[in-house]
Amino acid sequence: MNLPDARRGWLARHGGWWAPLLITLTLVAVGWPGLDGDWGRDDYFQLALARMIGSPWPLFGSDHYPVPGSVFRPLGFASMWLDTWLFGGAYRGHAACDLALHVGVALALFGLLRRAGVDRPAAVLATLVFALHPVALGPAQWWSARFDVLAAACILGALQAGLAWCVRPRGTSLLLALLAAFAAMASKEIGLIAPALLALLWLHCAWREPAQRVRALWAAAAAGLCAALFLLWRWRVLGTVGSGLLGGRALVDALAGGIGVWLHEAPGYFSFAARLASWQRVLLALALFGLAATCGLLAWRRRGSPTAIGRAVPAARFALLCCGLGLLLLPAVLQAPVAMLNGAPLRADDSAVEAAMQSRLYYLGMAGLAVLLGALLAACRGRLRHLAGAATLLALVALGSAGQRAVREFAQRSVDNARSAHAAVAAVAALPLVTTPCRIVFVGAPQPAEWGGFVSMDGIVKALAADRAAIARCWIFEDGRPTWFHLQDATARPADALPWTPLVVDGQAVPWPRVGDLRYAYLSPPPRFDLRTLVGTHFLRWRDGRFEDIGVEVAAGRVQVQPWHAEPTRHN
Repeated sequence: MNLPDARRGWLARHGGWWAPLLITLTLVAVGWPGLDGDWGRDDYFQLALARMIGSPWPLFGSDHYPVPGSVFRPLGFASMWLDTWLFGGAYRGHAACDLALHVGVALALFGLLRRAGVDRPAAVLATLVFALHPVALGPAQWWSARFDVLAAACILGALQAGLAWCVRPRGTSLLLALLAAFAAMASKEIGLIAPALLALLWLHCAWREPAQRVRALWAAAAAGLCAALFLLWRWRVLGTVGSGLLGGRALVDALAGGIGVWLHEAPGYFSFAARLASWQRVLLALALFGLAATCGLLAWRRRGSPTAIGRAVPAARFALLCCGLGLLLLPAVLQAPVAMLNGAPLRADDSAVEAAMQSRLYYLGMAGLAVLLGALLAACRGRLRHLAGAATLLALVALGSAGQRAVREFAQRSVDNARSAHAAVAAVAALPLVTTPCRIVFVGAPQPAEWGGFVSMDGIVKALAADRAAIARCWIFEDGRPTWFHLQDATARPADALPWTPLVVDGQAVPWPRVGDLRYAYLSPPPRFDLRTLVGTHFLRWRDGRFEDIGVEVAAGRVQVQPWHAEPTRHN
């Protein structure tokens, strides 16, 4: 791994492109089976949103999430709109974009390691440990984790440009770093990590390089201003500095509880031990022992001595530690509210879909571990280098094989879960939707465990229907299960939904916000149902793997439909 150039031959002559090509081909080979998967939990709502808003521009100036004042991710949602414009509702095209984006994250990580002076073989090994880890492959398959993957790509790109500025302060590098940091924040709030780490890198540069102190301080101030501008933009659009996802919880309590959950569960996800086969656990245990031994021997033999990293790039050892630890630990703070609400331990009986949905909380942290691993490999020489390299290869075999299996299992499980969704769309397509207003009620619709009650038939039909215009004004309900919000054409009015009425909280009707050509509608059912008020309503019942039209039986009283959403739900 550390041969002189004269002995490396072909690798020395063509090393500029073999490493990125190897990373790309390996990831494509492992991730390709995931293209045969299907849509999952939050995907339906987000796909329907992308199809119904008309253009991406309203995302940048409006509160576009169905829980007001909760999240502001205009670039993340805009990327979904672009996918939908290109591929419609065909899952394979969207999945290919996600795989390509994950490849981009891996290449950005490789570039960051190389920029910090890590030699090419060490950078390749560390990058592949990240890229093939199940925690990284899972979010790359779940379309709704696009925000995390896109933000990670922008954060790593910003750090790469930030390190380039430390080596050679140029306006181009500074501008690229700030633009990438702003894009990261606009992809997901976790992107705030980018300006924080850039400011830290540039402040350290000011401390170490007196000749560049003023420029470095101005650069650090620009990073802070970049974050302040985003937060001001977010506040201007959402009207709050917090998040509606917290409900009535205090932000401090949410942070404390969420950080505790994140830190408690992180070792289980980073090791993925609960879902490894016995032989994979043995290999991983040997790998961890080898890396721990390497750290101990390195500290004993090289304490106080300069390393190749320190000679290659100014302050690169600090930069690697700063980037690695920041990427590893800062997500615990910024993901704390989500971890508090949805965080769960990794279990052996979890499906690959459940594991992937939780893994999004640790995607960026896994990149941080890879940065620290790259720094360790680059700091080793001689036999110590061989020990660290062998241990890393064992970890790569164990976790990479687990990642490959997780990709296949995710694809199969998501296909199984989506069968009822496609059956619902087929049943609606067969209906004569000529009544005004159009109302459809699903009876006994199945809910896979991974959906957790968060998927509505309204979102499913409007995400996947071939003729979107035909169902854009339809009100779609389920018996016995609430539809938290309806995705409607922007021209929808409360009178169209009767006998359902606008949701009232604390004596006030909840507004129906508009995002482009889409309107979110929040409804309450009438206290009792009179079938005479439901003339023209279509009833579809799940039976024998398909939905059948039972409107005649309901009208004749042969099938009793239970009241659904019987109690108005408080809108948080």
